[in-house]
Amino acid sequence: MKQTLLVLSAAFALTGCAGVKVTHVDVATGAIKPRAIYIRSSIADDAVYSGRHENTDERPYGGDGEKAIRRSLAPAAFSEALKQQMEELAPSRVLADNETPHVGWLVESNLEWVNAGSPALRAVPVPFGQGGSHVRIHVRITDLEHHHEWVDSKDASKGRANGNVIYEFDLAGGSHLQGPHGSIYAPGLGYAEPFDFKNAAERVMLALNTDPFRYGDRSSPSVQ
Repeated sequence: MKQTLLVLSAAFALTGCAGVKVTHVDVATGAIKPRAIYIRSSIADDAVYSGRHENTDERPYGGDGEKAIRRSLAPAAFSEALKQQMEELAPSRVLADNETPHVGWLVESNLEWVNAGSPALRAVPVPFGQGGSHVRIHVRITDLEHHHEWVDSKDASKGRANGNVIYEFDLAGGSHLQGPHGSIYAPGLGYAEPFDFKNAAERVMLALNTDPFRYGDRSSPSVQ
């Protein structure tokens, strides 16, 4: 019985970690070291935007009508999270609607599915994922200055007149089995969208960084 409980606990620990992963890649060229990064995000009219989106971290709650406001602000919220992470790679800026960059990389993201889940259901202490949040985001990165050989692409015609698409991929994830207590990656009983957006933005940075965790760095220069 103890062994069974141990196995179940390990399974919950492995599957319950909140976060976002790259689920599909269309283009990967190996391009690195942009001079600058410009960011633009969008959400289509038919994109799924569900769950409890009023700010549940404050009281009184904003009410169901706040969801329309949150939806309109979602692209700006993800762009800001992405900017903070992309600055690990190069100076980054969120573009205004009337701005067109000509140097560096243009990082475009399309929010396809944003489900904030239900804090009330996440309050149930049994970790079966009830009330969990979920995001799905499509990311396209264009090099505005240079042309690259295609390394992995379903459609080599993705190159544009103002640059080539050097990375294109899908992100998906959410709070998974995280329950009422949450973590640094999940909201617990709070508002899920900021957590999911920051997790997704961090995943973009980790995917594009050649050594994000600096594995193998030494505190001493001596060779043993």
